[in-house]
Amino acid sequence: MPDRAPLEVLIVTGPLGAGKTTVVNRLLKAEVAAGHRVAVLINEFGAISVDGTLVDAERPELAGVENLVNGCVCCSLRNDVVATLQAWCEQPDGQRPERVVLETTGLADPTDLLDLEVEPALAGRLRLAGLLTVVSCLAPVDHLKTKPLLHRQAALASLIHLSKADLDPSAAVAWEGELRTAFKHIPLIPTRHGLAPEGSPDPWRGDLRPMPEGWEASGGPSFAEARSLTLHWDHPVDPAALEALLLAPPESGELLRAKGVCAFAGWAARNDGSDRWAFQLADGRLEISPLPLLADGSAPACAAVVIGTGLDGAHWKKALRSLERAPAGARRKAIL
Repeated sequence: MPDRAPLEVLIVTGPLGAGKTTVVNRLLKAEVAAGHRVAVLINEFGAISVDGTLVDAERPELAGVENLVNGCVCCSLRNDVVATLQAWCEQPDGQRPERVVLETTGLADPTDLLDLEVEPALAGRLRLAGLLTVVSCLAPVDHLKTKPLLHRQAALASLIHLSKADLDPSAAVAWEGELRTAFKHIPLIPTRHGLAPEGSPDPWRGDLRPMPEGWEASGGPSFAEARSLTLHWDHPVDPAALEALLLAPPESGELLRAKGVCAFAGWAARNDGSDRWAFQLADGRLEISPLPLLADGSAPACAAVVIGTGLDGAHWKKALRSLERAPAGARRKAIL
């Protein structure tokens, strides 16, 4: 269709647990309040989309929500990204989104998304508005030097949000010093609860610079040795046992991230009618937050997602299943 404004796409990237979904929800809320038709495309590494559930529950008025799971938008799911954006571009006026927030998995290299504008199916129909990188100040500050993927996620940003600055001000100062030294020309904003101070740069007006000299697109899957395990719960889980399991050092490997949706044994439904809670483990902290019912009045499915390297899958399935506390008279599924 001639003379249609291009679909604006804002990429939100950053390490696992940095707080990207909180930032995305803030962005979506602001766009809806401004009267824009906005959609969100969420990429998660795992068999289900916990972040998609969190966004869908919070923002039922969106023009579109698409979840791409069990792969990476930069490589194995790139064709799905292009197909989704193409479908949104072709929607009729009044339904077509004006803006799209594309949230990558924390294991993704955003380098390979910077050429979306020249994809044959999207050429002339899409504009990359910016690349917002979210970095948690609670992560070890040496990660900027020891984690090449984090360094690249930050180096390609048009804007960096330093998240969770209110939780550890001294760590935030240390991270700010490292980031400003490494990337002098990239705006850096400390945030609280995913919210940037008033007057901060607009992520949608980012100036995407060329790829740094000498850098090339990733030659393989961005998630490298990371593996994801998903388990669906049939019954409420023990909150204390969940906390103990996720905060204890794993018997083998490294636990990078854990998140999910559950009902807690012994916890009554809240005044909004929901008994669901979202949990997220990042930077060694376990966060629990209430999760409202979906737009149709149903409750999100209960499930856990564990992401790590070198983890014993059978052990984790058994451990997660053992957290269930079946009501009297109910049967629990056998552990396989």
